[in-house]
Amino acid sequence: MMKWYKLLLAPLLILCFLASGCTSPKTEEKPVTQPVVKEQSFVVYRVTGEGQGYLVPEKYTIKDNGKTAAENALRTLVEAKPQDSKLVNVLPADTKVLGLSIKDGVASADFSKDIKKLGGGSYNELMVTGAIVNTLTEFPDIKKVQILVEGKKIVSLNGHMDLTDPLVRDTSLLSSGQKAKAK
Repeated sequence: MMKWYKLLLAPLLILCFLASGCTSPKTEEKPVTQPVVKEQSFVVYRVTGEGQGYLVPEKYTIKDNGKTAAENALRTLVEAKPQDSKLVNVLPADTKVLGLSIKDGVASADFSKDIKKLGGGSYNELMVTGAIVNTLTEFPDIKKVQILVEGKKIVSLNGHMDLTDPLVRDTSLLSSGQKAKAK
């Protein structure tokens, strides 16, 4: 009688062993998550359309695109239309940002040669350089800005301002309300 029991038990054990080994391991189901979209906020300075002689800040918030906030601010200043209809972009329309590097507190902002198609007089040149410098010096790691054209230092954009050395923030170009905030 023992042989019959062993003959029946052996196939049952083999069947149980095979059945347990054939099941796929349970995988833990993870909920599908959306990637976190980071945002960057920064301020760019624009000129009033009435030619009142001062710069006005415009705050922008954009999706993180892998560029630094300073580079995005500069590109926004040059390429984006003002959000407020009372403000204007005084940079020539075809101007492109070729690059931005920061070393020892000095930002080197490189523009296409189209920036030299500025036109106008000393007021336009002052407002363009002021918008660039005040926008970039909003960032704590930037204390001065060197304006470059096609990778080279220039003497002036339009013959009125000396641009051979880096420029510092000029709060006298800001509206009276902004001067108080800048201090």
